[in-house]
Amino acid sequence: MSNNIFQSEINGKRAICFDTGLNEQDFARAGLSRLLMQRGVVVRNAGGATEKSETWKCEGVVKRNENMVVWGADFTDSAMAVSFDTLLADDSQKDVALDAARRWIKARAMMGDAPASSERSVSLAPGGTFIDKNGSLFFPPELLAERCFEAGHSIFEKKERFVHPDLEGKAADAWTLACMLYRIFCDADAFQSKDIITIHQDMREGVFFPPRFAKPGVDRQFDALIKKAFSKRHTDHPTLEEWRRFLEEKDSSNNIKRFDSFFHALAPEEAEKIEKEKNNFIKNNRFSVKTRRFLTQNNAIVLGAAIAVVAAGLLIGSVVYDRSHAPNTKGMTPAEVVQAYYTAFTALDHEFMQNAALKKAGKTDIDIAVRLYALDRVRQAYQMNAVQEQPSIIKARDWLDSGGKPVDVEHFVFGVTDLQVTPEDQDENDGEVSFRVRYNLWATEHGNTEAQPQTTLMPSVQARIDELRLVLYKGNWRIAEIKRNQG
Repeated sequence: MSNNIFQSEINGKRAICFDTGLNEQDFARAGLSRLLMQRGVVVRNAGGATEKSETWKCEGVVKRNENMVVWGADFTDSAMAVSFDTLLADDSQKDVALDAARRWIKARAMMGDAPASSERSVSLAPGGTFIDKNGSLFFPPELLAERCFEAGHSIFEKKERFVHPDLEGKAADAWTLACMLYRIFCDADAFQSKDIITIHQDMREGVFFPPRFAKPGVDRQFDALIKKAFSKRHTDHPTLEEWRRFLEEKDSSNNIKRFDSFFHALAPEEAEKIEKEKNNFIKNNRFSVKTRRFLTQNNAIVLGAAIAVVAAGLLIGSVVYDRSHAPNTKGMTPAEVVQAYYTAFTALDHEFMQNAALKKAGKTDIDIAVRLYALDRVRQAYQMNAVQEQPSIIKARDWLDSGGKPVDVEHFVFGVTDLQVTPEDQDENDGEVSFRVRYNLWATEHGNTEAQPQTTLMPSVQARIDELRLVLYKGNWRIAEIKRNQG
């Protein structure tokens, strides 16, 4: 089964054993005798759609190789059981893994409907879930399984890559299933970071590599389900029932589809298109994730210090306009409004951006401008007595004109360049016009500089295409909607 969870014989009977990795003194000192009170669940395949659930109990503790081993009755008749993480890692038995996933769905669905809350405290991790040749599944007590993971220094691979840090109940089940299916279909883990903080951050933010890029030709419905499963909008996550219907689709012979049936051959043109989209995704996603995290990491500093800055009067006014003359779009043509919006974005003139846009249009851009502006003001407040050769936030155009070389880590390159505004609908009689805008957005990628100290960083660029809709609002042209695409 695994190094620390294994089948053996205790007192003349077959048993499932859990090696805690602790000697007798440490076991007692940690108070782990409480593990004997934990309960697991065995879900047996009774034939057809029938499932039978049984409670599994710990029956004792024995000493083996100086370690204390907790044990209980074996859930199999005689055959060896295999853990789900072992099945997922075996790329030669895809259909076996898919059949196991189908059994897992039925078992977790039944357990989720059970009134006993104790059945929700069993292991969800693939490394702590086992299946035998008859399709019976064993979910040991969660605390007991995790003690064994820790003893074997394997908790990251056996649990953390597959279990969301915040979700519970059926939502947690569906998330873990999506991670397992991603591993089966894509031959790689959905979340691949090697440290616990980053992998949890990736899960919470939905940072993953889409299946259509990881495994070109994979079923489009699978790609769509995974996209929903890992989105930040938890209510959009597919349920276990949705996954069950997907996995139990029938082929042309009216049999449940096997692994190969979930893939299609790619024409050369389609393969070339996917490869291009993949390269763009890698570049743009890396850019946006690192920039967003830089702003998030500095957000606490910004929010805390900005209060003092406001009190000192450093936030009076905006970059361009004084409060006595609040910026607006009065007298501007639609094209001038568009041009001014992106100019303000580069200048971090969030006040004009807010007045140029209606409701939530441009909210993401405005949030970035506000944070960077506040961060810049805070740094100026802390460094008011220092001589600065250049501002902490450097406009991208200025940086490019100066040679486009790597910048010191305390500086942040930001701004719009290569702006191209193309009119689309220009009939102003109905009070609405539209534009297509192409541009490059530059920003310095601040990664984990503590883990890998760097003195200079190279800004990256993201090509964008925005579709803007402007409306005539109280006599002035305002941006009502921005639809954004990657260039």
